[in-house]
Amino acid sequence: MRGPASGLRFEHLGGSPPRVVVYGVTAAQLLEHAAEAVFGMNLDLTRIAPTYSRPIVSPGDTLPELLVNWLDELRFIGQRDAIAWSWFVVDRLEEGGTQGSAAGLPMSEVEMPAEVVVGIRLVSEGVVEVPEGLWVELELTLGSPLRAVP
Repeated sequence: MRGPASGLRFEHLGGSPPRVVVYGVTAAQLLEHAAEAVFGMNLDLTRIAPTYSRPIVSPGDTLPELLVNWLDELRFIGQRDAIAWSWFVVDRLEEGGTQGSAAGLPMSEVEMPAEVVVGIRLVSEGVVEVPEGLWVELELTLGSPLRAVP
């Protein structure tokens, strides 16, 4: 059984560009699992200690907007602060925006892959509601990670 109630958080479908299906019982859980899927695309998140934490606040009115803006804000802050994220939590999700946090390690302490996710796009109609929760398919664009300049 696949889907939100199965306990499966996400599935990488492969392809070019790569796609991932993300599941969640709640909207907040969907955003957390999407972050885990995107940032774990080419990194083993279990090997990155969630040592350095940052607050994450992103705007949006609809669930698809909230999802894409949450992921974009995580990418922006991660690149700006040179942090490889491994832990994500959404504390508040409502019309108007999302508040949460993410934690990880400085990129200088992590063996970064040659390619990371640099773009995210919702596939088809966006977030799908089913009786047991929500799911969404994302198309990911891969590119070179930004490196901190000493």
